[in-house]
Amino acid sequence: MASSTAKKSPCVTCGKAAGLFTCRGCAKDFCMRHVSEHRQTLGKQMDEVTLDHDQLRHMITQCTANSHCHPLLKQIDKWEQQSVDKIHQAAEDARQQLLTVVGKHMTYVTEALEQFKQQLSKARDDEEYFETDLEEWKKKLDRLKNDLTALSTISILEDDNLTPFVSKIIVTEARALVDFFERPTGDIQMKDSGQVIVHGQTSAHAAVRGRGEYSSGQHRFRFNIEQLGATKWVLFAVVSKNAPMQTNSYSTPSTYGWAGQDQVYINGVQSSYKSDMEMNDTLELLVDCDRQMVRLTNERTKSAHEMNVDVAKCSFPWQLSLNLHYSSDRVRILSG
Repeated sequence: MASSTAKKSPCVTCGKAAGLFTCRGCAKDFCMRHVSEHRQTLGKQMDEVTLDHDQLRHMITQCTANSHCHPLLKQIDKWEQQSVDKIHQAAEDARQQLLTVVGKHMTYVTEALEQFKQQLSKARDDEEYFETDLEEWKKKLDRLKNDLTALSTISILEDDNLTPFVSKIIVTEARALVDFFERPTGDIQMKDSGQVIVHGQTSAHAAVRGRGEYSSGQHRFRFNIEQLGATKWVLFAVVSKNAPMQTNSYSTPSTYGWAGQDQVYINGVQSSYKSDMEMNDTLELLVDCDRQMVRLTNERTKSAHEMNVDVAKCSFPWQLSLNLHYSSDRVRILSG
């Protein structure tokens, strides 16, 4: 608080002009009585901030202590159990198949041997056998022995050509991030600490980049089109950080993204798609560095467009790249 005698502005609380103090924080004037109340109010607000801080710190401590109880761990446990169950079932099926094959084979050999035994017994009892019979019976015994040893030819194969029946589980993180605009080029202004871009009164291409750099992981960015002229042209894209800044950034090599008027740009080369962006639309741009792709989703229409990014042409790290063309067009990057 600083005393002010040069200017007798009234106290904002009671309107009196005597014994005034000016608060350096809110720049308002208070009399002697109400300056104390103002300080008490500030003290209460400070207590509230401190309490919020302590509560947040407690939440972090609790989350750290209970990280093993994360609900997604239950999903992983369920996947593990289902995978184990599938393996157990596959092993049991293989056992049953093997036992069936062995059982059929043993039944055949046993029945053939029993028939042979009866034939030998009858021939011995009747004493009706000669050298030729003995020779034939020896050959038959050899065949039965071969049939018995044929069990060793049964084998188990692992078919690597089949689609794996146990799917691999992958943990990914796709956070809704807040980036900020910077490096304006052309007739374009940044407002709200770099969270808003506004085109000037001309009609010419103007570009900005995002401040962040992305080389791995998944990142989600949400944009709101606050002002859009009848021509409906705005570019939402990614570009290699190493690419030069230019007003016609849509044609910059390494640019991958979507614009209005059914225009899509792949490595800076125009192609076509079905655009549906309107004023007040909120668009989400997914930047997936791991899968080397980007996807634009219109939250109003639920339409989504996806394209792969050739990292040989658009090298990491990537940055956001937006381009406006028409007067007063305005885009805001949202906080989540």
